[in-house]
Order: sequence, then structure tokens, then C-alpha cells
Amino acid sequence: MDIDDKQNEISVDPEFAEIFSKFNAIRPKSEMETISEEQNDAEKDFGEVKTEEEEELERTVLSKKKRKLLNRMTIAQLKQQVKHPEVVELHDANSNEALLLVHLKSYRNTVPVPRHWIQKRKYLANKVGIEKSLYRLPDYIEATGVSKMRDALAEAEAKKSRKQKQREKVRPKMGKVSMDWKMLHDAFFVYQTKPEHLTIHGDIYYEGKENQINASKYKPGVMSAELKQALGMGPGMPPPWLYNMQRYGPPPSYPNLKVPGVNAPIPARLGAQYGMQPGGWGTPPTDEDGHPIYGNPYDIEEEEEEKQELRKHWGSFEEDEEDEEEEEEEGEDEEMEEEIMESI
Repeated sequence: MDIDDKQNEISVDPEFAEIFSKFNAIRPKSEMETISEEQNDAEKDFGEVKTEEEEELERTVLSKKKRKLLNRMTIAQLKQQVKHPEVVELHDANSNEALLLVHLKSYRNTVPVPRHWIQKRKYLANKVGIEKSLYRLPDYIEATGVSKMRDALAEAEAKKSRKQKQREKVRPKMGKVSMDWKMLHDAFFVYQTKPEHLTIHGDIYYEGKENQINASKYKPGVMSAELKQALGMGPGMPPPWLYNMQRYGPPPSYPNLKVPGVNAPIPARLGAQYGMQPGGWGTPPTDEDGHPIYGNPYDIEEEEEEKQELRKHWGSFEEDEEDEEEEEEEGEDEEMEEEIMESI
């Protein structure tokens, strides 16, 4: 029973009648009614054509954020439309003029924006509390002995009394450090070296840059004495990754790299030997005929010379024996003619 029926039966004050009318019970729709309503809505949508004003109203209903997302290019689309896609970064597509931004970034001698612009914490905040290392003189200035002289003067100053220090303030003594000027000149103009941490144009400092390792001074295949000692390699012992290289081949990133025991001979002068014994250099990879696959690990010169001769003469025309005989006959005829002419 609806509330309206109850109101008819029960007498309600006119002041509360409006309130009760708002709480009418909603009767659930049957399946047939919902289907008929959907059909009517579909017929209306099919029959009606939306005008330009209605489309504009639908567009205005969208929020500003959604409209920006609709008009924004993706990173893939941006990379396809520019000449230098390697310059495109994650936040470049968010710009109002993304194409202009990427063009300016790819322009010659352009300095990039520092990386910390997006970070919410303060710049160099991770260095708070870290003790700053003292300045150390370069090696070419340290070799002159200036630091030792300064340390000796500082010790002498510490031993002086207060009266002596006040007397020196009134009458200071100059030229305390007796320096060899020729040595000082050579330190700056002969033995001076280039600093390690010089940056190129456009290379901006970022947090933790000084802790990064400069990989340019390391060469593939060259092992220092410190690295050999850390790996526990004695004289004539192979590196621990040799067996994997013999199994899978040398690294493809370095096609010209010579690895002893894989595509180059082992150091026999240090007592290195092939084999699986402790300190042995394994077995180089070979094909079905027993020939090395990657290079010449056995240092066989004869086979290499034969291969080079085959490479030189492969595809060349063989000289016929008849041509050689004809050349010999022509040479004999010329000699006979010369003898006849001399006898005449």
C-alpha cells in the first residue's frame, strides 16, 4: 500500500502532508516495462539527429582535465613526428606546444633543464649531514713540497706564546716560505695535468654524479693487477668466465676482442696449459672436423698461412700449359732471328 493511500485513511496535519508526499514508495519496474522503455529510447535516438549546439553542450560538459587529455599527443605519436626522437622524455607530451619543445631541445648547443626540477624535495637534500672532504692539492703542486712547508710553519705558530704572536702582528716577518721558484714554475708549466672532473658543454651536475665510476678508462679484455688479486688469479691462471665463453662464444658486443683460450693463444710463457685440471684453460670450442670455431687458440701458423693463400688465390684464373708453351716458342723464334741478323 502506498503512502498516499495511508494518508487518505489516516488524518495528517496539513503542515506534514508535504513531507509525507516526498516519501512515496517507488514500485519496482517489471522486466517487460524496462524492455519497452529501452526500445522507446533507442527509437528516439535513431530518429533524432543531434544538432551542433547539442554537440557543443556535450563538449562543454567535459571537464578541463578531460579535454586536455583528449587533445594531448602520446609519447609514441610525438616521437613519430619529430626528427630527433631520442630527445623526447616522459613529460614532453604534457606541454602545450610539444613539437616546439622537442625542436628546441634538439637544437645545437642546447643546455637541458636540470633533472631535479621534478623532485619535490630540496636540491642536494641528501647531502645534509655528510662530512665534506678537505681540499687536497693536485699531485703536481704536492710534488713541490709546499704542503710540508706550510705544515711546519703551522706547527711553529702553535708553539709560540701570545706575546710573540702580538709582536709579529705589529712587526710581521715576510718571506717565511723559502720556495724554489724554478720548481714552482715547472709544476705549473711543465708537470701540470688536466683535472679529472672537467665537464663538457651542456653537462650539468646532478646529485650523486661524483660517486659514478668513469667507465671510459676501462678497456674490455684488459685486467689490472688489483682485479686479478680480487678474483684470486695467480700467474698463468684463467679468468673465472673463460669456461662460459668457451661454451657460448666470445661477447658479441666486442667482435674484435681477443680472448685467450677462446679465439687467441693462451700465455704459455706463464705455464698456462689447456685442460680441466685446477688452473687449466679448458678446451677451446671446435667444429666436427676439430677446427677452432672462433679463431686460432692453438697458435698454429701453418694453417693460418694456408688459409691466407687460399683466400688470395681463390677465384683466380689458372694459367693453361698451352699458353706457356706458346710463349716459350715465341721466345726461341726471337732468339733465332737475332742470331741471323747478327751473322748478316
